[in-house]
Amino acid sequence: MPAIITHDLFAQGVIDDVRTILPLSTADERDAFLLGSQGPDPLFFLVADPFMRRLASMGDTMHRSQPDRLLVSMSEGSARLGGFEQRVARAYVAGFVCHYLLDAAVHPFVYSWQYGLCDAGIDGLDATAGEKVHAEIERDLDEALLFARRGETVLTYRPFERSLPGSAKVLRAMDKVYFYAALRTYGTAIDTMTFSMAVRAYRGVMGLLYAPRDRRRLVIGSVERAITHSPYSLCRALSHHDRAEATSDFDNRAHARWTDPFTGETSVASFRDLLDETAARVVPAVGRVLSPGFDEAAAALVTRGLNFLGEPASPDGDPDRR
Repeated sequence: MPAIITHDLFAQGVIDDVRTILPLSTADERDAFLLGSQGPDPLFFLVADPFMRRLASMGDTMHRSQPDRLLVSMSEGSARLGGFEQRVARAYVAGFVCHYLLDAAVHPFVYSWQYGLCDAGIDGLDATAGEKVHAEIERDLDEALLFARRGETVLTYRPFERSLPGSAKVLRAMDKVYFYAALRTYGTAIDTMTFSMAVRAYRGVMGLLYAPRDRRRLVIGSVERAITHSPYSLCRALSHHDRAEATSDFDNRAHARWTDPFTGETSVASFRDLLDETAARVVPAVGRVLSPGFDEAAAALVTRGLNFLGEPASPDGDPDRR
């Protein structure tokens, strides 16, 4: 990902543009669009559900494998529904496209930071801590964007309440789309409640990790490190700080040159530049994905051959990853 708040604020920033091609006229449709902006990320949090954790790997599969076919399947799945379910599913898919576009654009930037830090020769910090470094970078960018755009911190903007909307009716409709998409794209028959359970798990984990005051975060991190015997805590990295600052050490506002680790291309784009460039792509991409006859050839014009990580997708849909 970028993290939960960045995806939410990005979708809020483009919602009026999307309304020029999709009404989003009801609260449920708006909620579905905003929930869609979190993409497949809720699936990662199925690890917190002992009965569903076997399906958590589907989150990684969707991020890495066959992005063109996945977009086609999501579009087809929404079109197969009717009435209320079709309207909220189309809204969700529009948000899902926003998630894809932002992921593919920002991930190389984040991975550039991650690999640089893990390779910097810092004692005890190497590639084995990559996931935690990645989460730390994205969380810090979350906090800066929240204060820059809304003048708020997580003290008032609680991500588990504000960034994962959707009624039970919306979630049930999306369960059907995810079941279809997993079967159509990967040949995998997932549980018929996979998505709704994933969203509930994501809400629960973010609520548990909600610790705007440092003391609770320190306790949570200490417990995790004691269990995992790791010097670094993923829970602490994911837990947002009450930070009233509109900048981040990782936002590249000075426009230093960085290298896309997947393509080798160099850029001086800042985090905000990447957000703005991606916002300009939203309406054409959403319009294409929701059009009748949308197929993998059309999807390739949206993805440009990249998966959600920003990696060139390999022919078998399983790119190498550090």
